[in-house]
Amino acid sequence: MRSGLLVGMAIALLVQVIPAGPAAAAALTQDLTRQGLLDAIAEQEQLIAGAPYNHETRTGLALLYLRAGRPDDAVTQLQAALRIEPEHAPAHYNLGYTLVLLGRSEEAIAAYERAIAIRADYAAARHNLGGLLQAQGRLPEAAEQFRLALESEPGNAGTYFNLGMLLQMQGDTSGAIEQYRLALEITPNDAQTHSNLAQMLAAEKQWADAVAEYLIALETMPNLLSAIVNLAWLRATAPDDVFRDPDHAVALAEQAADLTDRRNFIVMDTLGAAYAAVGRFDDAIAAANTAIALAQAEGEDAALGPIRVRATMYLTYRPFRTPR
Repeated sequence: MRSGLLVGMAIALLVQVIPAGPAAAAALTQDLTRQGLLDAIAEQEQLIAGAPYNHETRTGLALLYLRAGRPDDAVTQLQAALRIEPEHAPAHYNLGYTLVLLGRSEEAIAAYERAIAIRADYAAARHNLGGLLQAQGRLPEAAEQFRLALESEPGNAGTYFNLGMLLQMQGDTSGAIEQYRLALEITPNDAQTHSNLAQMLAAEKQWADAVAEYLIALETMPNLLSAIVNLAWLRATAPDDVFRDPDHAVALAEQAADLTDRRNFIVMDTLGAAYAAVGRFDDAIAAANTAIALAQAEGEDAALGPIRVRATMYLTYRPFRTPR
């Protein structure tokens, strides 16, 4: 499998907020117009003015601020609520979630860790903590959080997906395959999970299963770039004739080129391989040269050697084939 192949690697954080009690739940679940939201905020602010030491009221106001797009104000209220009731795990969780929105990852990690210290089986907090650790490259710690989250909440597809991505990043293809399949048992129509599973199957040279998974992904989400590019590559370069479909590869690669305005070096490298597979070697050389220029501009030095090798092959009218 070539270095730099497009994958779906967006870390899936849980985006729920958890009310502290009935009043906070009402603040979160009311069907409010914009004016109604402003009125609800004003009412909650008045309640706090009269009872400033009610942590539930402050949490409810924080949730309203979140709905109004005021995360900084939400943080202020959640911190005040935690000064009143420091052992309230959902408030720490909500604070962590809000800090993520503000890009304050280290503080969010501390908030999630505090929630877990109070309630060890807090699966949502462990999931989000694992996602933040994964984003920082702290993979063993992230894996531990995902596994502990799944012990408490084994039905969460997002946690299986994140753990699959983590194992994929570590080069554990069989482990990643297992986690993606577990995720698909829960959310069978998730296109990105099918695409990531397909890539791992291709890495294991399970070409037929990889093609099937890519096709499922694209049936669900026709413009999913990772699936388009990776299936185009497989259809253009598979070592066995039965899995190659050069015309399909060209159609997919041209779709990817249109989606990216021909500004992605991986896409242009794929387009070159597809053109070579159908014998359009002049077009293949042009696409490969564009890929080289884009990779150079992006500082992707590791990708340059393999693309140049392929460009040289096209000069001598030879398509590229993935080694068996």
